[in-house]
Amino acid sequence: MKHYFLLQRTILERHLHANGVRPWVAYVFGPVLFIGLCLFLLERTDYAAYAIALFGVSLAARLSEITRNDFLRIQFTPQEYQRIRLWENAVFTLPFVLVLLLKDFWALALVQGLVGGALVFLPINAFQARAFPTPFSQRPWEFATGFRKSWPLLLVAAFLLTMGLQVGNFELSVFSTSIPGLVAMSYYGKPEPGFYVRVHAFTPRGFLHRKLMLGCSQLLLLSLPFLAAVLFFFPERWMIVFLAHLLIQLYLILMITAKYANYPEEVDLQHSFLMGAGMILPPLLLGVIPFFYRRALGRLLLVLP
Repeated sequence: MKHYFLLQRTILERHLHANGVRPWVAYVFGPVLFIGLCLFLLERTDYAAYAIALFGVSLAARLSEITRNDFLRIQFTPQEYQRIRLWENAVFTLPFVLVLLLKDFWALALVQGLVGGALVFLPINAFQARAFPTPFSQRPWEFATGFRKSWPLLLVAAFLLTMGLQVGNFELSVFSTSIPGLVAMSYYGKPEPGFYVRVHAFTPRGFLHRKLMLGCSQLLLLSLPFLAAVLFFFPERWMIVFLAHLLIQLYLILMITAKYANYPEEVDLQHSFLMGAGMILPPLLLGVIPFFYRRALGRLLLVLP
């Protein structure tokens, strides 16, 4: 197990070097920047706590990706695998929990810890695709395949929604409506083979617009039951529900444009930091999304006519 984490550190440091960042700079200033941004946002508005928790859940969810977990299960004994997954989720979850506790968001910190722990002990085959119909089958392929792999996370979101509605906690209820959006972002995490792009008879602009339109409409369909339930119990707060969903839609647009801004490669470290800054400071999205959009058009021009 020790060798596994040493290997992960080596891979991380190589990525940092490849992007012109010295490891010691990331180790020293990364936590300072994270804590500083979180405290700055929480001083401005309490609703920032939910954005921070949402970002933390998305990081922990990425560790449950089926391919990497299958690899870990092959390489390690079941006991070692569980310890590795516990340490991984603890490393990604604990900083968010501590920040929330520091600002007295006890309930949200508890939810953050529970979700992070649940992602360790959920059966690994729960994230494999199931052969059942989805409302996305007519418009492949991200949502159709992603939904079949991520349905346990959507059950977690439904559980949190039920808890929030039962106790009349509007904040927890709204937070649960954001989880489908984070899950949907993971559907666009890996670049597809070039054939799946070239097969479309679109210009780069037309291809990207179609991806954005389908992604946003399918996210609305995925989130609709959650939104309807919250609006039914809290109709007077419809504006907050609307703005929260709008923000999640912008996050998805950010993810799609960032994906094709680096196509056919995966999103690099610098762009990942830029995405993180946009998610933590939403006003930055007004500049980050157009930047990724213009870059995506240039990258797609290499594949599409």
